[in-house]
Amino acid sequence: MAYQYMKDHDINPKDMGEHNPYRALLFKLTKKNYKPPRQKTPVNHWRVAHRDEINAIANRTEHRSKEALAVRDRIARTEFNKLPQEEQEEWIQHAKDCHVAALAQYKRDINGPVSTDPEDRQRYVVS
Repeated sequence: MAYQYMKDHDINPKDMGEHNPYRALLFKLTKKNYKPPRQKTPVNHWRVAHRDEINAIANRTEHRSKEALAVRDRIARTEFNKLPQEEQEEWIQHAKDCHVAALAQYKRDINGPVSTDPEDRQRYVVS
């Protein structure tokens, strides 16, 4: 139902939730529903960089189409655990660095003034 509603009303899902340009402004006015970003796991960061390898391994295994997501998740976790400890530590640090950057952006959105950047203003007008 939500999918059909979005299609009928020409709503872009990128303009909803965490991608909504009005999110910080609405929080400043209402003080509700603007939670800080959550830290992604190192496996998720590694998975994005190695998507082709994971897909190649997943395509060699037999599974039902409904299980494809679970199979890829299992493969990503096992392949990440096979990495040397030093490389895993690098991905752990990368996940922490990305989270710190996301938190800094969150704090700028919450505590700073509304952006007057032309790109941000265009996003406000479009959405």
